[in-house]
Amino acid sequence: MLGTHFYHEIIRKTIIGFGTLFNNIELHRTDNAGQVIQTLKVPLNYGPREKFLARIEAEPTLDGRADTQITLPRMSFEMKGIQYDPTRKLGPIQLSRAEKEGDTKKSYSTYAPVPYNVEFELSILSKNNEDSVEILEQILPYFQPVFNITINLISKMSEKKDIPIILNSVGIQDDYESDFTTRRTLIHTLQFTAKTYLYGPVTTADVIKKVNVDISAAMEVGSRYVRYSATPAAPTDLNRDGSSIPFGSFNVASNTITLPSHGFITGDKVTYNKDASGQVVGGLTDKQNYFVIRIDDSNFRVAKSKSYARQGFAVDITSQGTGGDNKFSVINDADHILVEADDDFGFNESFTNY
Repeated sequence: MLGTHFYHEIIRKTIIGFGTLFNNIELHRTDNAGQVIQTLKVPLNYGPREKFLARIEAEPTLDGRADTQITLPRMSFEMKGIQYDPTRKLGPIQLSRAEKEGDTKKSYSTYAPVPYNVEFELSILSKNNEDSVEILEQILPYFQPVFNITINLISKMSEKKDIPIILNSVGIQDDYESDFTTRRTLIHTLQFTAKTYLYGPVTTADVIKKVNVDISAAMEVGSRYVRYSATPAAPTDLNRDGSSIPFGSFNVASNTITLPSHGFITGDKVTYNKDASGQVVGGLTDKQNYFVIRIDDSNFRVAKSKSYARQGFAVDITSQGTGGDNKFSVINDADHILVEADDDFGFNESFTNY
């Protein structure tokens, strides 16, 4: 079970997201008149502060980069630990779903994420207190004590979450000892907690097109079992499968439409589709649903609602439009199967007694 490989890079993204908060800190040097004469961007590195303290004390050489002495001020940060957070636990059988890119008949799914707290330590290294407090004042006001960042935890599902970054404490350490030839290092240590989530493997499955719910009432006499079924229903005609109607078949004077052997009955729900290269018939709206008022086998009118159709209140046709491929199409099963995951749709519902 644990052998299924997956890697969403969530911990890596959390580290990068945390570090990005502090990668644009600057120091401004001013003259006696308060004018900025120098701007210094404070370097930021990932790694334990002891590594940088060792390089500060190192004697610079020309033999290699590792022996090059570094300057202050600078910042470093590192991940210090990961702990499970039971206070944010979600139901373990909850599923997150997302449409598979490029294939609307498939979907990605994964179980509810597991909450973990990632501990971070940010160190500000400087040689005087003025630099340290200037850096601190560019950080502390944003944490009250929480600052949220948004991370795309699972890229292919676009599963984005706001991750709270909590400032827990600020510590100060002054390592100035010995004589005047020894370099002073003033260290401010900020402790943070990032409340992130870890996801398991992502699976691919067909989009669910039918749901059955079985309902039972178990009694000693007259027990009853009912199955409720629901499937997606297209809200409009999607395949333009109606018969072509030329613009001359729309009668402005009588608001009638002529189509021999149309097969409609009063109350049928149809979608009007105009000729692709023509003008819409006046009084009608392209891709709008209407309800049929049957006159005879070859003529009908349309109404805006089923109630209006039954009462004979037809839409007023104001012009014939242009083109010979106007269509009125009944919404049927051929349209329902064309519904995609990101479409607007309704439901066809049914009940079966057992």
